[in-house]
Amino acid sequence: MKNTIFLDSGVITLYQSNHEETLKKIKTKKNQFNFISSELNYIELFNHLCREKGKINAQIIMENLRQGNIIKFIPLSKNISILAGELKCKYKFLSIVDAIMIAEALTRKIFIYTTETHFKDVENLKVKKIDY
Repeated sequence: MKNTIFLDSGVITLYQSNHEETLKKIKTKKNQFNFISSELNYIELFNHLCREKGKINAQIIMENLRQGNIIKFIPLSKNISILAGELKCKYKFLSIVDAIMIAEALTRKIFIYTTETHFKDVENLKVKKIDY
């Protein structure tokens, strides 16, 4: 069975923009790992691309990303919603999307690949910081 890694929006942005180091990390691990992200990250990334490249281009990029079978976007569950709320309460610096990602990673006991620096302050979170 493959291990799983959670990718945040920043890492997905680097991946879809062909950032060499990020492509190498993900492509060399795709046979050993499943990559997941939240549907909320999908929304966050779509919004960013829409503002930067326009709606049609954002739709094309995001649909290609979804169809690429590298990253699976997962829905939000009740249990994750509750834990994310608790995390947001405890760690005031987290955004709602960050709290949801962290809740998924903690619940699954998996690494989260992120471009964020403040995730290291969350107890028991396995974090791999991706530099760009």
